[in-house]
Amino acid sequence: MSNQRSWLLLPIETKVREFHAKLLLAAVAAESGFQVLLGEQNAMLAQRRHLPRGIYIDKSVGRTKTGNFRRLKAAGSPVAAWCEEGLVYRDRDTYLHERVSNESLAEASLFFAWGEVQAADVRRKAPEAADKIRISGNPRFDLLRPEWRGLFAPEAEALSRRFGPYLLLNSNFSRFNHFMGYDFWIEALKQRGTITNQSQLDFFMHWRDFLGEVFRGFTAALPVLAQAFPDHRLIVRPHPSEDHDEWRRQAQGLANVEVIYEGSVIPWLLAAEVVLHNSCTTGLEAYLLGRPVVAYRPASNEILDSELPNAVSRQAFELDELVAVIGEVLEGGAAEAVDGAQAARYVAALDGPLAAEQVVAALDEIAVPGVPLALGPAARLGLAASQTVTAVKPWARRLRQGAKANAYAAQKFPGIELAEVAAGLQQFRQLSGRFVEVKAEALPLRHCFRLGA
Repeated sequence: MSNQRSWLLLPIETKVREFHAKLLLAAVAAESGFQVLLGEQNAMLAQRRHLPRGIYIDKSVGRTKTGNFRRLKAAGSPVAAWCEEGLVYRDRDTYLHERVSNESLAEASLFFAWGEVQAADVRRKAPEAADKIRISGNPRFDLLRPEWRGLFAPEAEALSRRFGPYLLLNSNFSRFNHFMGYDFWIEALKQRGTITNQSQLDFFMHWRDFLGEVFRGFTAALPVLAQAFPDHRLIVRPHPSEDHDEWRRQAQGLANVEVIYEGSVIPWLLAAEVVLHNSCTTGLEAYLLGRPVVAYRPASNEILDSELPNAVSRQAFELDELVAVIGEVLEGGAAEAVDGAQAARYVAALDGPLAAEQVVAALDEIAVPGVPLALGPAARLGLAASQTVTAVKPWARRLRQGAKANAYAAQKFPGIELAEVAAGLQQFRQLSGRFVEVKAEALPLRHCFRLGA
């Protein structure tokens, strides 16, 4: 690996949400001349000293990122970032307080915004960062465009054969039903410095209580929907950070209700007869895929409800109304008119150049000399030591936080194999005719792969 092309470092935190989008971005970057290191976020940071110098793209600009950004920059790797949570948020000021750190933004060379709305909100919080904001969209939503949906068509067809007609319920209640327990979200906000006074504590506890009310509305709906639509499966797909076992307890005894968390959400959306949600990004994704979407709102709050995904959905506020709306959709009733221009204000790159292409083009603004990946004998010894530490971390975490912390980490990132990366690339080639020269190879770095032309 002695050529001098610039490196792009792409970490993945939540596999089912990010893998295919980051792989598409990696393929576009490799096609344009980058060498790309694609890997699991924690593994990459643990092996930071052995990574090549390159542009690191993070998924967040929260408070906890500032230290990592500074360390990466000190090692010669400039940082670019976007915010995975920056498309669908409830209260603007709360989103900016919780997710956007002026200190982290100051360390980033570029910030990629989902669309006009988020860009304006971030400028409001950090006017000093206005010059580094690029409205690009996000590669996750490239995969929803007609030319890329075929990537998931075989999986969608397999799901239809496996389950027959089904309703898909996407949950979004990790702030109430968190994998790590009821108090985890509040305690984490305290540790991050998001909650620093009683007023903030009261607000976030009120938010958790509100989501608990909505959650109970959804769990109460399970037996009613199961009985109302006996010829359909009801598939509950929990949020990656939720306690999935709680959903399984709620579904116990309901023969046509299953709780399943596997693979990308996109084929599940494509195969669903109706998609149910509450203030969830998947409602917007389903709308952009042309699927019937229903927002169930058993409790409402002007501040804590998310405007966009509910606006592109048919809405139901009572359980009887929910059953009636789903019935109308299943009988072929026309969906209510939705203003598509509203979605375009929030999401860029719904047509024209891909978000991935716009991101890669903007990276030309950051000058990073290309360097070879140096893994000589001394480096390999150091790498072996860091990998040992990385391998021991789950056991240390088990002692410190209990076995549940390891299970939570595995739920978000169960690992990546070279075969998955190669298969995804091959699907991209077949769909687009592009990336013929892009190859993937495993590296002597834990959960990391190199992509290059």
